Amino acid sequence: MNKLIVALIAGTFAAVAAAQAPAPAAAPAAAPVTKKEVNKEKAKEVDAATKAGVEGATTSGQAAAKGAAVAKTEKDQPKALPTKADKQKAVDASTKAGLEGAATSGQAAAKGSAAAAKEKGDPKALPTKEDKQKAVDAATAKGAKDH
Repeated sequence: MNKLIVALIAGTFAAVAAAQAPAPAAAPAAAPVTKKEVNKEKAKEVDAATKAGVEGATTSGQAAAKGAAVAKTEKDQPKALPTKADKQKAVDASTKAGLEGAATSGQAAAKGSAAAAKEKGDPKALPTKEDKQKAVDAATAKGAKDH
């Protein structure tokens, strides 16, 4: 136990010491960059972002146009559940289906509980220490013969 504590303390000390060590020096830059070069790079990035934004706006506009066309074609279609009575029937049917599923799961749980209660009174396979030791010795002897 003492060795374990000493190992844990030594490991913690090593981890803390490593965490406080300075980071390795970064590689020096290849060459100094002028302001003109920096501005050119920024301009390229802005152009690329602008092009991507314009392309995205075009595709989203096309998608909106498709959605509007679909809405126009479906406008004159009758609704699936036009009256309150139809809606109530749909709700009742789904509720009934849910209750039937709950009843069957409850029955399955009851069967499992009954089986567990029935097996609870059964005697153990190896009730005494001597029986357990005999089983271990037999398995060990069999394992030694196999190798």
